[in-house]
Amino acid sequence: MAQRGFSLSISDRLSSRQATAFAQWIGGANVLRNYKVREYRDLLAQGRGAEINQAYAPIKQDPDVAFLKDIPVQILRNTASSAYTDAEAARKGISKFPKVKGRNKKRSCIITKELFDLQPVANDKTQVTIYDSATRKRTKLFSITVPYSSASLSKQFIISRQGRSFSFSGSLDDGQTHPDNEALLNDVAYLDDDKLLGYITGLDGGVARPLQACNGAIFDYTPEEKRQLRRHNDRIKRLQAALSGKKRRNGNKSRRCASNNQRHLANQIATLHGKIRRLRRNFAHRVSRNVVETSGEIICVEDLKLKAMTRRAKKKTQGRQTLKNGARAKSGLNRSLSNVGLGQIYTLIKYKANARNKGFLKINPAYTSKECHACGSRNTERPTQAGFHCLACGLKANADENSARNIAKRGVRDIKSGAFAAKAKPRKTSARRRKKHLESDLPLVGERPSGKKSESREDGLASLAASHVSTVETSGISPETSGSLHLSHAEAATLSTTKVDPSG
Repeated sequence: MAQRGFSLSISDRLSSRQATAFAQWIGGANVLRNYKVREYRDLLAQGRGAEINQAYAPIKQDPDVAFLKDIPVQILRNTASSAYTDAEAARKGISKFPKVKGRNKKRSCIITKELFDLQPVANDKTQVTIYDSATRKRTKLFSITVPYSSASLSKQFIISRQGRSFSFSGSLDDGQTHPDNEALLNDVAYLDDDKLLGYITGLDGGVARPLQACNGAIFDYTPEEKRQLRRHNDRIKRLQAALSGKKRRNGNKSRRCASNNQRHLANQIATLHGKIRRLRRNFAHRVSRNVVETSGEIICVEDLKLKAMTRRAKKKTQGRQTLKNGARAKSGLNRSLSNVGLGQIYTLIKYKANARNKGFLKINPAYTSKECHACGSRNTERPTQAGFHCLACGLKANADENSARNIAKRGVRDIKSGAFAAKAKPRKTSARRRKKHLESDLPLVGERPSGKKSESREDGLASLAASHVSTVETSGISPETSGSLHLSHAEAATLSTTKVDPSG
């Protein structure tokens, strides 16, 4: 069965009491998570990885974070379990180590079945009722009706916040069985090259044209969306400059906001980032749907290393002199690539294509922009950013469309050769000397050894408590924290499979 995700905005449905309660839950969960992340880093730096655990009860006894006693223990348990799972995955080289989240970042809390009830209503809908605790004397806190049957919903949900925006998300089983992507590609491998090429739609991602199909179709932001992105980015620049100036004049000893004015500016910046993120997500969903509806039986894209493509420019020096490194231009390119959101678009295309029984394939992107799709020669030139001229056969075409055609041709080659077959992903390894310690005490895979002194438990608690106590100017909403997490269908597909250890 296929897992799907959903996310509903609940900001306009919350009363002051409900918003305050959810803000306290999310704030407490984030304080605990940050503490556990710091604790794990300290243990690993000291070679005591075997002592990493999910315990959170001792933290509640500390007077600096006494407010955690007001948070339902199920919220704290779920947070500690999630942080432990992330840390263990990082130690095994499966993912990166979790980072400490600031107050203006995306933050959330996980709610399990002890804190909610599911009540079926008419037309295969379900009313989700959330309670303020798991005790017998609990009271109703909030309810929402979701357009899905209770049998298909997962056993846990996520409440998220960023700025003044709250959302309610979860996952469900759509009850449909879809063929494996590899099986879909194998089903067309027997076709001859020309016929197989007719089944394939190649897509080239870029900045000038976010997505160009080999059949000539162009997928781009609307003029209104482009105007909104420019306006939001320009306002973020002004607010960030103002916030930086206030911190400098105030002599802040840390990066945290030290006054109500600074916190107000930081909250405005977080709100604008949320608007940009929603614009990008809306664009990604619209484009992915249009691509899947108009494409052939197989969709081919480039296997791009987007993280490496959006890294900041390296610093250039000559002796003690700092040289120009094109950081401003690279920053603009990074912003343009982020606005396109190719990684998110490709993820959505993949799962939507599978839902329509269409195959999805990533190919090696080397020389797709330089090679001529007509004759295969690489003796080409780009007279303009959009222009392409082959010096061998004389072909003149749009550069993005030429790349899309090359991607489709490489899709034929990979399908014929079976290069798409799923292979075990190698884990990162690091060379180290043999030491007399347990395997569980080994340092994080891919982590650089740090020469800095680990932050003490008292310092960590003090900084977390200071961050928690600081206030945000929001009407009727408790200021402990702000954060939001919006899941796409593909991202939330794993939500129902996340297990929470009730032992704490």
